[in-house]
Order: sequence, then C-alpha cells, then structure tokens
Amino acid sequence: MRDLAVVAFGALVVAFGVYCATNSVDFPVYHRAAVQIVHGDYEIYPTEIYAGKAIPSHGFRYAPAIVFLFVPLGWLPLEAAAFLFFALKVGAVAYVGSVVGRHLGYSSPTFRWMLVSLVIAGGYVVEEFRYGNFHFFCVALMVFAFCSAASGHVVRPAVALAIAIAAKLTPVLLLGYFAWRRRFGLCAATLAALVVIAILPALVIGFPMNTHLLEGFARYAVQKIDEGDNYALRGWLLSTSLSPQTVTWIWAAAVLAGTLAVLVALRPVPRTPAAHFAEFCIVLIAMLLASPHTQRRYFIALYVPILFLLARLRTGPDPPDKHFITVALAATATAGTVLPLLLPGRRFALAYEAYSPHFFGTLVMWTALIVIAVRIKAAECPPSGGP
Repeated sequence: MRDLAVVAFGALVVAFGVYCATNSVDFPVYHRAAVQIVHGDYEIYPTEIYAGKAIPSHGFRYAPAIVFLFVPLGWLPLEAAAFLFFALKVGAVAYVGSVVGRHLGYSSPTFRWMLVSLVIAGGYVVEEFRYGNFHFFCVALMVFAFCSAASGHVVRPAVALAIAIAAKLTPVLLLGYFAWRRRFGLCAATLAALVVIAILPALVIGFPMNTHLLEGFARYAVQKIDEGDNYALRGWLLSTSLSPQTVTWIWAAAVLAGTLAVLVALRPVPRTPAAHFAEFCIVLIAMLLASPHTQRRYFIALYVPILFLLARLRTGPDPPDKHFITVALAATATAGTVLPLLLPGRRFALAYEAYSPHFFGTLVMWTALIVIAVRIKAAECPPSGGP
C-alpha cells in the first residue's frame, strides 16, 4: 500500500511538472535570454530601457552574470528545459527541508513534515512552480548561506548569498543581518563575491558590453518597483488613495520603525539552533513585507518558516508557543491557500487580491515569529546585552 502511494505521488509530481513545463510564464524569458547568449547575442535587456521609452514589464531582470547559469538549459528545447528546471526545483525543495531539519537537530526529517509545509503554503507553491520562476532557488541559496555560516564557513555562504543578491536584490537584508551579528569577514567576502559576479561576464562579452548590461540591469530593477501585482507593504499602500510620494514616505518610515523594533527585541545573541533559525525566518519574511515589490509567487519563501514552526510543534506533547504557532500557520494557509480555492469566479478573486490578504497573512506569521524568538531567548538565559 505504501509503495502504491509513493508511485501515485510520483506520478502526480511528474504530471504537475509536465503542466508547469508547458504553461510556464517566467521560464521562457530565462530560456530566451540563454538562447541569445548561446548564439552570441548579448542584448538581454529591452533596448527601450536605454532610450527612455516605455519599458516592457516582462523581461530578463537579473544581473548579467545570472543569465550564464541558464546557458545549459538554452541548449535544450524550451519544454524539455522547463521540465528539467522544474525537476531541479523539486530537488531544491527537498534539500531545504532536509537542511532545516538537520540544523534544528532532526537527523531524519520526515517526508510528511515537508509535505505538510507544502500544503500550508500550497497556493504560493503552485503559482511559483507554474510560473517557472527562479525565486525558490534564491531561497535555497539563502538557506544554504545561513546554515553554512552557522557552521563557521565564510567562502561558501558568501558565494551563495552573492548569487541570490545578484538575482533578486532583496537577499541583501540577510547580508545586513550578518553585519548586525558581527560576521564582518563573511560580509566582506560576500561583497567581494558580488564584485566578481559583476565583472565576470566581461571575460566573455567584453567590458564595454558588460558595463552596458549592468546599466540596463539597474534601470530595469528600478522600473520594477512601481509595477502592479505587488503584495508587499508598499503594494498595499499604493492600493489606497494616497499619493505615490506619501506612500514612499510612509513605507520608508514603517520599514525603519519595524527594523528598529526587531533589533531591540532580538538584541540578545541566540544561544540555540532554534533561536538562531527563528531570526533567519524573521529576516526571510521581512524581505517579503519590506521589499519595494513582492509578487504573490515570492511567498513560496514561507515554506521555510513553516518548516521551522512545524519543528517547534514536534518538541513534545505540549510544545511551547503552541498557540502562536497555530495562529501563524492558520493565517498563512487561509490567506494563500484556503480562501483562493473558495472564491466563486474571477471577479471575486480579483477583489480578494486587491485587499492584499497575502501581506496581512504574512504579517501575522512575522509577528508570531518575533514573539516566539523572544520567548525562546528568554527561556535560554537572561539577556546578556550586545549582539
């Protein structure tokens, strides 16, 4: 019976992979850019960027070096490459579940644990996989960087974090976290890796073209901020009647106030893997909430804090912080997975999205995690002062 269930699940994953490979939205952009590189065409950003014209909203947006990661996929037909990309992402999901379990002290995390996490974040997982976005690989890189840094490494986490920043920019918050925790050697190594990543393509395409592409990358990144489909704090503020200038000031003030509040609350140095990883989860969620632009599929990053919260529930028959954990998981599942399935038609779905429920559901989880982190540290020992 168990073997039959495994076969059925495997068939379901393959079928979903075929669907994603034939209906992806973002991956064809990556594939097209990779094919251009294979054929010696290095103009991967829309030419309108440089001419000050209206810029297409859908195009390759990552740093020039990242496109070379897709070159092996550019040698394959689109749908075959998209399916391979899907399979690699499934591997990344399994890797993240495994490494989180090991970091928290579980030698053999169960398949069921990861599956429950995927179900809770189901709406975000399905959308990210269907779109064929690179985002979850960035999440996996950040998990690797964090856990590797916790083991005392420098070069490996620096390279991983630099790649994530070059792709999505918002992982720079994790670099800020390392600086706050006085991992200055790691920060310096990450900055050095970013410089190398910026320069490396010049060895293939020449320095003038590389400078041209870096300019296009910067312009395109700024343009992304004011697009729709934004479920971060700034996106919710823009959905109100406030002017863009007012929104910017409120957003900046709220991000600053939130940062200061978290720094005060989490000032004591974490002394256990649980407290340490809780801080990472708080930073990871802060990237979603504070980013100038967060699309719905980026919330797949919640898979990681959900894994952490489920691990906390497994600490005993009456786990600490049970009520906070339950509220956090329920808010995420309701906002991202349950309610979207119950909406009767596109009109109601659009109205639901307009109120940015993903932001508020995630805000509940973020708040609960801060409380849990403070309680874990209080149980460890009295605050010692100083990070």
